[in-house]
Order: sequence, then C-alpha cells, then structure tokens
Amino acid sequence: MKYYDYSRGLKAPYQLQVIRSPKGKLVWAFSQPVSLSYFVVFILFFILFLSVGQVFTFPIFFQINVNLIILFFVPHKIARWYVETEIDGKKGIVYLKDAFSYVREFVIDKRSIYRFERVNEIEEFQFKR
Repeated sequence: MKYYDYSRGLKAPYQLQVIRSPKGKLVWAFSQPVSLSYFVVFILFFILFLSVGQVFTFPIFFQINVNLIILFFVPHKIARWYVETEIDGKKGIVYLKDAFSYVREFVIDKRSIYRFERVNEIEEFQFKR
C-alpha cells in the first residue's frame, strides 16, 4: 500500500497523535479520544473510584497494586465505552437526556394527557333517582 486511505478514519472517534524527534524519527504513536465527554466521564468516574478506594482497598498481589489499576483502567474503559458507543443510534448525553425527560414526564407525572395537556382526573359520583 503506497498511500494511506484517509476516508477509513472519518467516522472514528480518535485523533491519531504522533510524537516525533527533532530529526523526524517516530518516537511514540498513540490514539486518544479527544471528545470532551470522554474527559468529563473519565474525571467523574476517577473521582468516584478514588472516593470508593478510600473505603474499600484491595491487597497488593506480587508487588502489583490492584487499587491503582482499578483507579485508572476502569474509568478509562467506561469513558471510552461512553464516547464510542451509540445507544439507540444516539450519542450518550442525548440518550441520557431523553431517558431523564421520559422519567420526568411519564413516570413521575402520572396525570392523564387530554388534548396535549396534563389534566387531573376528577372522580365524580352522581346518583339519579
């Protein structure tokens, strides 16, 4: 393959980043999600696992600290899943917004809908002679 086909990566959620030496030699190449939602989700879960790690700690096996692996690896995997997965064809934040609006409008508010408006049900008893 003489030329790289750039159309393959148009929909990829990654930006390829390459670190080169001053002479142009490739030092390090890696791909990293650059979406802002990745960083927000990673920081939220990092803080969550950091606070949980203060209470529940795992022992050290063979000089490997399992707490550090859980602290960095699990939030990274969750953030990557959140950024890369489209739930029901929607981005993660749109899906969560729709789910919360459904809960607010139909689960919490149980009033009936009549002519596109919420109405309270009135139970009237009429006795006829």
